[in-house]
Amino acid sequence: MSKDVINFDVVRLTSELNKYHKHKAIPTSFMNGTWTIPHLLNIYDELDIRHQGIADALIEQYKVTLQSSSEGLYKSLVNEYKSFLSTQATRDPRWNFPPVMNKYRQNINPIRALTYEIREMAYSFNPKGDHHQWLASLITDPNNYHRIIQDIIKDRQRVDVIINFYHPAYVGAGLPMPLELRHLQTLRTDLLEYAKLFTEFRNYDPDE
Repeated sequence: MSKDVINFDVVRLTSELNKYHKHKAIPTSFMNGTWTIPHLLNIYDELDIRHQGIADALIEQYKVTLQSSSEGLYKSLVNEYKSFLSTQATRDPRWNFPPVMNKYRQNINPIRALTYEIREMAYSFNPKGDHHQWLASLITDPNNYHRIIQDIIKDRQRVDVIINFYHPAYVGAGLPMPLELRHLQTLRTDLLEYAKLFTEFRNYDPDE
């Protein structure tokens, strides 16, 4: 991020870190979901060295606290899980194309739906059909390709942050892996497959 742009999340989280350093107790904002450890990890590199050290101590204490309470750990994970599902970049309305979405179950991820359409088109391209002509034009447009890949990367990075925090916490505590965490692992694999497919078809030519 440019040094001329103020990241207000960094400002606010620095204030919370100062509270932690002063009182030696995890701020209430981390326990009630206002802020989360993944939030902190996302801006970690923008903190100065002193506050990175404070963040390290807070994160470690937070892990110990949650691991001692399986209910608290699960509640924290579910909050992160629901937040991600409701704000996925790959669910941006710009990817909701009625000719595609109308063919699949309600609430399907539109990027997932597009991958189904691409595979179907590759298997049985109809040169006389408007739908396949439109789809081929859509996925080979450089601007669309880069926007789709950017949204996939955004979602994958968010999933990685959640998994990388909670998976070790559950393993370290010897607790069963929750369905939500396993679902996020599946979603991560799906996102990687989406990116691979769109990259493979970015120069698609049905005549070749």
